[in-house]
Amino acid sequence: MDKETLAMLFEEGGNLLTMLLRNRDLFRSVGGASEVATVEQESPTEEPVSVPTSEKATGVATGCVPCSIGHLGTCCGIINEGMRFARKDGIQSDEVISRVNMCLDELNALERVDLRPELIHDLPDWEKALAEQSLSLSRTLRHDLEGLSSVSQLEEIAAKTQTTRQEIGKSWFKQRLSLMTPGQRQEVENELRKRAAAK
Repeated sequence: MDKETLAMLFEEGGNLLTMLLRNRDLFRSVGGASEVATVEQESPTEEPVSVPTSEKATGVATGCVPCSIGHLGTCCGIINEGMRFARKDGIQSDEVISRVNMCLDELNALERVDLRPELIHDLPDWEKALAEQSLSLSRTLRHDLEGLSSVSQLEEIAAKTQTTRQEIGKSWFKQRLSLMTPGQRQEVENELRKRAAAK
């Protein structure tokens, strides 16, 4: 399986898994038999429901770690694209500088929005450790980019970021899967196959 297909499966799986976990109250036991309620899509005309920060921080499907993985993944893509320009035009290329700035914006959002202390404080220990690892990577990456001076340094930053981001993503995904019932896992696998076939 090629990397793009695998990345798409992980992304779609993460989205589906997050949706299932957010709606875990729909999975209930009725009369001793396990029954799954149908999840209906909201109509586009409905107003979004605002969830207080305290509920986000204590819910099973807290978005801070998955969102931070998304920010780190976006940053990886931006840096990889910047490498193409850096190899051709050098580190002072406007394209390279623009992409470094875009990555810095992603990291600022990760640190100041998705991984604020009130969002990670009440996370389960395993997820809190991943949030702290994401914060550590973000801070290191931000400082490295702020001190960027050569193409080889950008390449090293890109490689280190991609490797660590993959580790965090795999750990989060595996742990989430381990918390699901076999029926929920089968439902996710079926949906992933369906989405992969459609693409």
